[in-house]
Amino acid sequence: MYESMWTQRFPEHFARLDDEGRFALTQTLADGYLEGWEPTSQEVANLVDVELGVIDRAEYMRRTLSAGPDAAAAG
Repeated sequence: MYESMWTQRFPEHFARLDDEGRFALTQTLADGYLEGWEPTSQEVANLVDVELGVIDRAEYMRRTLSAGPDAAAAG
């Protein structure tokens, strides 16, 4: 199983993904983190939903924008 600081920080969300999905999400989070983003649990949950096809990118953006300006900057 793929592990990272992100899988340890948000295990409840990463548990829904396979190793390939975990790796992809970890890369997304790491890129954002390097740019100054501190993802919240809800933001990670939304990204997992995109990865699993539960929501599309448009719904992801709607959720991100409704969360406020800090979240919108990360999306």
